[in-house]
Amino acid sequence: MRDTPASRRRRPFFFMSAPENNITRYIIIAIALLGLAAMFWQISDVFIIGFGGIVFATILRSISAPLARKTGWSKKLSLVVTVFGLLIITGALVWLFGAQAARQFAELQERLPEGVSKFQKWLEQSEMGRSVVATLKKALGEGGTFSNVGLAAGAALAGLGNLLLIIFVGIYFAVDPALYRDGALRLLPPPRRPQVKRALNDAGDSLQKWLVAQLIVMVIVGVVTGVSLALLGVPLSLSLGVLAGLFEFVPVVGPIFSAVPGLLLAFSHGPETTLYALAVYIGVQQLESNVLTPLIQRWAVELPPVVALLSIVASGLLFGVMGVVFATPLAVAIMAMVKHLYVEDTLENGDAEPPVALATRRRRAGDEPMKT
Repeated sequence: MRDTPASRRRRPFFFMSAPENNITRYIIIAIALLGLAAMFWQISDVFIIGFGGIVFATILRSISAPLARKTGWSKKLSLVVTVFGLLIITGALVWLFGAQAARQFAELQERLPEGVSKFQKWLEQSEMGRSVVATLKKALGEGGTFSNVGLAAGAALAGLGNLLLIIFVGIYFAVDPALYRDGALRLLPPPRRPQVKRALNDAGDSLQKWLVAQLIVMVIVGVVTGVSLALLGVPLSLSLGVLAGLFEFVPVVGPIFSAVPGLLLAFSHGPETTLYALAVYIGVQQLESNVLTPLIQRWAVELPPVVALLSIVASGLLFGVMGVVFATPLAVAIMAMVKHLYVEDTLENGDAEPPVALATRRRRAGDEPMKT
C-alpha cells in the first residue's frame, strides 16, 4: 500500500510513524499529568492531614525511642507507654489548670470587645484613624452575625475532626514507620531506592530535631510572655502566655497573631500599659531570634526566615489554614530531601550525573540507541 496522506489517516495508533507516535504519546502524558494534578488539588486536605500525622508520629518516636534505649523495652511497648504517659500528663494539666484556663479564655472572649471598642475610639480621634475604622467595618460587616457564628462553629468542628484524624494517623505511623516508608519506596525503580531511603531517613532526622527544638522554644516563649504580662498587670496573662507558646509553632506570622489579643486587653488599661505590653512581645521575640534560636540551631536544622515565610504563604495557598500550621515542618523535610537528593548527590558530587544528561551522553557516544 502506498504511503499517502489518506492512508496515514486510516492507520490506527500503533501503526503511526515515530514522530506522530511521539507527539501523541506526549499529549496523552500531558493530559494524564493534568488529570493527576486536578485530582491531587481536590484531595489536598488528605495530604496535609497525612503530613500532620507524620509530625505527630515524629514527636511520639522522639520520646519513645530514648525510653526504649534506657529501659530495654521493645519499641512498641515504649510507644504504648509514651501515649498513655502523654494522656496522663494532659489529664493532670487539665485537672490542675483546666478550670482556670477555661475561665480565662471565656473571660478573654468577653473582654476583647471592650479592648476593641477603646482602641476604635482612640483611632477615631484622627482623620487617618477614622478612615482605617471605616475600612475595617466595611470589610467585617459584609456577612451577618449569625452567618459569622455559623462559619466559626463549622470551622471549629472541622478543626477538631482534623486534629483527631492527625492523632490517630500519627499513632499508626509511629507503630511501624518502616512499613509505610518501604511501601512507598517500592513505587520507585530498584536502583533509586537506597538513595531515596537515605534521603527519607535524613528528612525524618531533620524533622525530629526541628520539632524538639521548636517545642523547647514554645515552652520558654509561653512562660516568659505569661509571667511578664502578669507582672505588668495585664489581665488573663495565663491565657495570653498559652496563646504565645502555641502560636510560636508558626514562625514569623504566629507571634504577630498571638500579640493582637494581648495588646487589645492591655489597651483596656490605657495606652501606657499597651506600650509596655508591646515592649514585652518585642523583647520576647528578640530573645527567641537572637538567643534561643541560634543556640538551638547549633543542634537542630537551620531554616532561613525568608524560606519559612514563603513556605507559609505557599502552603496556605495550597492547603488553607492547616497548610499554614504545618508549613515550616514541611519546608524542613523538603529542604532535607532536596539537599540529599539533588544538591549533595547531583550538584556537589563529581561522580554523580543526572539521568537525562547521562542518557544524552551515551546516545552521543553511540553506547545507547535513540528511543522513539
